[in-house]
Amino acid sequence: MLPTLDVLPRLRDLALPADAVVVADANLPEPILSTLPDPIIVECGESLKTLARLGELAEEVLARRSTRPMVLVGVGGGSLGDAVGFLASILWRGVDLWHVPSTLLAMVDSAHGGKTALNLGGKKNQLGTFYPARRVVICRELLASLPLDQREAGLVEALKALWLDGAPALAHFDRDDERHAILTAAVDVCARPLDEVIEQAVALKLRIVAEDPREQRGIRTFLNLGHTAGHGLEGLYGLPHGRAVAWGMAACALLSLRDMGLERAQAHRLLSHLDPLLCPLPFPPSDAERQAFVARLKADKKRRHGQLISIGLRGPGQPQLTTDWSADDWWEALLQAHDLWRGRELTLRRGPASGHSPRLPVDKSRAQRLAVIAALRPGAVTLASENDTPPDDVRLTARALHALGQPSHAELELYLGEGATGGRFALAAAAARPAPTRLRFAPSLQARPHQPLIDALVTAGAHIEATDDGYDIRGWTTPPERLRVAAAPSSQYASALALLAASGHSFVLERTGEKPWPSQTYFELTLSCLRQAGVQVEVLSATEHRFSPGPTLCEALRLDLPRDASAAVVWLALHHLPGDIAPPEPAADDHPDACFEELARRLTRSTPGTILEVDLTNAPDLAPVLAALAARLPVGVRIQGAGHLRHKESNRIDALADSLRALGIDIHPTPEGFDVPAEVQAVDADACFETHGDHRLAMCALALTGERPVRLNQAGCVTKSYPDLWRQARRTGIITSASFALDTML
Repeated sequence: MLPTLDVLPRLRDLALPADAVVVADANLPEPILSTLPDPIIVECGESLKTLARLGELAEEVLARRSTRPMVLVGVGGGSLGDAVGFLASILWRGVDLWHVPSTLLAMVDSAHGGKTALNLGGKKNQLGTFYPARRVVICRELLASLPLDQREAGLVEALKALWLDGAPALAHFDRDDERHAILTAAVDVCARPLDEVIEQAVALKLRIVAEDPREQRGIRTFLNLGHTAGHGLEGLYGLPHGRAVAWGMAACALLSLRDMGLERAQAHRLLSHLDPLLCPLPFPPSDAERQAFVARLKADKKRRHGQLISIGLRGPGQPQLTTDWSADDWWEALLQAHDLWRGRELTLRRGPASGHSPRLPVDKSRAQRLAVIAALRPGAVTLASENDTPPDDVRLTARALHALGQPSHAELELYLGEGATGGRFALAAAAARPAPTRLRFAPSLQARPHQPLIDALVTAGAHIEATDDGYDIRGWTTPPERLRVAAAPSSQYASALALLAASGHSFVLERTGEKPWPSQTYFELTLSCLRQAGVQVEVLSATEHRFSPGPTLCEALRLDLPRDASAAVVWLALHHLPGDIAPPEPAADDHPDACFEELARRLTRSTPGTILEVDLTNAPDLAPVLAALAARLPVGVRIQGAGHLRHKESNRIDALADSLRALGIDIHPTPEGFDVPAEVQAVDADACFETHGDHRLAMCALALTGERPVRLNQAGCVTKSYPDLWRQARRTGIITSASFALDTML
């Protein structure tokens, strides 16, 4: 029997029977909880779905009502629905059940169909029953209370249902204009497109359940589209369910194209639908992660007679079961899908501003320095930050330095990717470790200058040998009393050596070379982090510092990570242009790039025709966005002090000049920066902005966004410093559409 389905504007409009016992998610807003009659408040999540916790919940329910009749009402998301549904099915051999789903994910999927589940022994959903709710209530008030992240994740299950059905509402995912964009509908819970998506997704779920209520005909198995690989990722990386399933669907698109006859245009369409709902994965993965993923799929409860059952697509509304895809096939498809997503081309243009204040990643510069300190410091360090996707640089640096900080005499092999800061910090930390260490770099990082740091480490007693993809290092056995390093072309050389003081060894650091030293403020940031950690820093002269352990160096320490001022600059640029883009959330005000706010004000308030001269010796990374901002104003800029940007991921001076010229923007590279003429310059909509795989150049392209579209390639390179950039852009009102180079992969 199918449940009664109701849609209500407010939870207070729900009339509960006198024999109802309500179980509600503790994380619901207090105004919503206060409308429920004497609810049992529970902490949701996988910890709720255990036999031990279910027994405790049963006792709480029976303390409320110990006789029939009873209606058990679950107000919450999927985990609460699983637990309350299971309890309703076994309590007195079955009591009435109502679901009031509080997440979009539950509204379109788990609240319907009667499947309940508990975890067992660390394995997901091993115990369960089929027990349909008698009534399901969808409440707009609950939907509106959800964080936008959860609404977007819920759209993944809705999209899954529409692809299984070939439903007309799929057209909403094809449109990228501001009136029809489905992510705009996710922000506005009263939007008609979202109504249609929910309505058709629920209709598909109910129809399949009616045809195969107990999963005996194989039809209901189609609802696992994207879940085979999704559950593997969910367990491996702790991803939210919706985000993990989105990657499972992306991998399915590639496998279906390869093996099931899914048309290339339809595979591209599915990837385009998924693009706004995908989050960066912590790739490249280690071999241990691959093995863990494969092991999870080999233990998948959907296996039959030892074979993994997967769902593919021959087209919209044409799912197909297969046992031909192994766990390794899914892993390779995920890697391939992630590469496609990172290399995708994005088209950007301005829609109506939403008023959303963009969320910034953690301060990358500070996080990398504190990762060294946490690895080397005798006292424990806890870094407090919210549960964001960390930038690639921060993630790889933290992983490498955590391994280096372990007391071990075994040989280590560590991968640092493209991050110069993390690579140089790891070089120094490895040189302070007597056991052999092999550092592997991405080719672009290998090509960047490291020799002054290597010379300093070798002089101090380390043995360092270049390899094809990095360095083999055997560190010194006796810590040096003095370290001497050239201060140019990067302040990171001196910072890498100074951070070794976190281990508690005393030494003097001498910096050599002619002033002005580049990025001196970043070296000052390093000193500030060391002082926070309990290192005493004594300034001996303009070129020398003495480091020694302070009395608090061995004490436990908790440090907060502020938001990244470097990531804020693109939003500040857009905020100072017409269009009402909101400023970002506050960032670290002691970061070198925090000066951009004042520079943007000076540019926008200058008299038309003025040429503003700016010295960026202490904040060279501001140059690309500052040049882009000037190109959109009737004011010119002459940037000096940024010449060493030629040694970044790309030759950032000449590469940016080439990319802007391709858009029709006049810019002149100089030995120390750029000259941008004092005139408003229009973007050529037919051209493509070449990012050169450089995250700073990709961020610069966002600052050029206006009514005319801007195309840029390798859009995923921003994961190096700002993984959430394009999602935040969409939330502010920037309209994006993605193109995937399927021909290069398959």
